[in-house]
Amino acid sequence: MTRFIVVPGSSSIDTEVESSIHPIHGRATDLSGVVEGEFDGEGRLRFDQPHGGWVEVPVEAIRSGNRLTELEMQRRAEAGRFPMIRFEVNRAWAVNGTDRYRAAVSVTAHGRTQAFEEDFHYRRDGARLVLNGQHTFDMRDFGVNPPRIFTLRVEPRVRVSVRLVTEQEE
Repeated sequence: MTRFIVVPGSSSIDTEVESSIHPIHGRATDLSGVVEGEFDGEGRLRFDQPHGGWVEVPVEAIRSGNRLTELEMQRRAEAGRFPMIRFEVNRAWAVNGTDRYRAAVSVTAHGRTQAFEEDFHYRRDGARLVLNGQHTFDMRDFGVNPPRIFTLRVEPRVRVSVRLVTEQEE
């Protein structure tokens, strides 16, 4: 099995929530994780062989550029009690023999785990594997109520985009 290690700084998790005034964007690049799988001679993942992976991001690493917003989101997420968000890929497959792929993923945040399926893209370039995916969550499913900051009301839906740049372990 080939093992790839997530490259912090090159990989990112981006978040976006709507508010009563403007969208709020967050970004974290302090990620860790592993992707494992078998590849055929053309560099395509062999989904019929064992595969999987995980990624973790510290809650405090998600930055919006607005310290007040960051503090309130960390307070709501109880970052001291639940310091990490973890994504775990349980299974992936090609969709109907196309170049589209889908993964069954579990995400754990705020002490709660939610499972979902979502499409993703990947590209292998020698010893580097790059994966991209996106999913929209409802923060209330994780026991987090949307914050209100003065007159700013935040919607509960969070769009999360993940870009993983990984390098093959030697």
